[in-house]
Amino acid sequence: MGGMMESTVVIERPLDEVFGFLLDLEKNIRSVDADIESVEKTPEGPIAAGTTFWLSRNARGRHREFTRYTRIEPNRKIEFEARFGPVAPTGSLTFEQDNGGTRVTFRGDPNPVGPFKLISPLIARKGQNMWDKRLARIKAILEAPGSRG
Repeated sequence: MGGMMESTVVIERPLDEVFGFLLDLEKNIRSVDADIESVEKTPEGPIAAGTTFWLSRNARGRHREFTRYTRIEPNRKIEFEARFGPVAPTGSLTFEQDNGGTRVTFRGDPNPVGPFKLISPLIARKGQNMWDKRLARIKAILEAPGSRG
């Protein structure tokens, strides 16, 4: 299966804190992903299945992309679908206690659209690399002293 992505990290913080950080893209994505200029959440109100985050990215010109949560199990799992450019990835983040810390596992399928299906393994590798970096960055942010709150 050349197309699947998987990435895991253990963050030395309590499970609910890690889950809350990853759940609230509106509040936290810009600290993780420097390219993102703005985030808009629809609909208003608590984050739930169906919540969509519209991201404006400034990398080689402006892009608009979205991430939509399709299923949320509090402190256990977030499932989502996204769209940016020629890929419409689906994925999940699972959260498990690991001693005093939290193991976060990302699994995803890049789902390239149209002719991009031919380079699916390439897109998957790129996506995998992006998630490895993203999880490492989230770990660094959450484990930094004074990051509570």
